[in-house]
Amino acid sequence: ASQSTLRKALDEGTAFQRTLQNILDLWRIKQDELPIEIQELSITDVIDETIFSVQETLGQKPVEILKEIPAPLPKVRGDLAKINQILFLLLDNAAKFTEQGTIKIGARFEDDRLHCWIEDTGIGICPDDQKYIWNEFYQVDDRASDRYRGAGLGLTLVHDLLALLDGDSMLQSEAGVGTRVEFSVPVSAA
Repeated sequence: ASQSTLRKALDEGTAFQRTLQNILDLWRIKQDELPIEIQELSITDVIDETIFSVQETLGQKPVEILKEIPAPLPKVRGDLAKINQILFLLLDNAAKFTEQGTIKIGARFEDDRLHCWIEDTGIGICPDDQKYIWNEFYQVDDRASDRYRGAGLGLTLVHDLLALLDGDSMLQSEAGVGTRVEFSVPVSAA
């Protein structure tokens, strides 16, 4: 029985396992051991996959994920795995902190950069906390329930992955209203 339980835990790619993977990736970035691997990608497919991946986090909450893709996106060349990981971490975070309403995930391609954004109607982050948001293991509210734990780690990894990809990011948030995170990374047309 223990073997099938283990198999199930591995198949589900549990939150614990993801956390370990995040710590490992952070470490590899610090050691300069996370190579950049460029391949052709369809950002629309990546977004669809990301939305599918966070359904588990959303559970039964009355939250709708909306795609915002203002113009048809060409296939581009970039680091598919890392872009996928950044989008997943940001969307997963939005799903954790949004109890109801909508989460928008969008992308556009402009001036050889891929711009992506995630906007939610979640708990938001008060201005005092925003300057620390990218810090390792920073947790917005010590009193936050267990399900809010671990947000800091994912954001630190997003920050480091973006640095690795020569990307940049911007965060706008209002406590009680929601949060918008936008990032861009250089990509080339496929």
